[in-house]
Amino acid sequence: MSSTNGDADDLDPETEAAVRRAVREEIRAAVRAVSQIGGGLLFGFLVLPALAGVLLVLDVPITIVFLLWVGALLGLGAYAWDLSPFR
Repeated sequence: MSSTNGDADDLDPETEAAVRRAVREEIRAAVRAVSQIGGGLLFGFLVLPALAGVLLVLDVPITIVFLLWVGALLGLGAYAWDLSPFR
């Protein structure tokens, strides 16, 4: 029921404001978590391959590029592990 209904007048304005504030904070936290996960995926799928390609064009040995790639993925995984959906 909405708060404009006549039956919901027993809820005081302070409690209603607190409930609305809590719901807004939960929605913002979910949106923030989804955007952080999306940013990590974009970084993993776009930035890392481009960086590896640039390093290979600059004649960096493939083993160093592979080690940097694995290190970046591990760092990205450690960052993602600290996000709110995974805690």
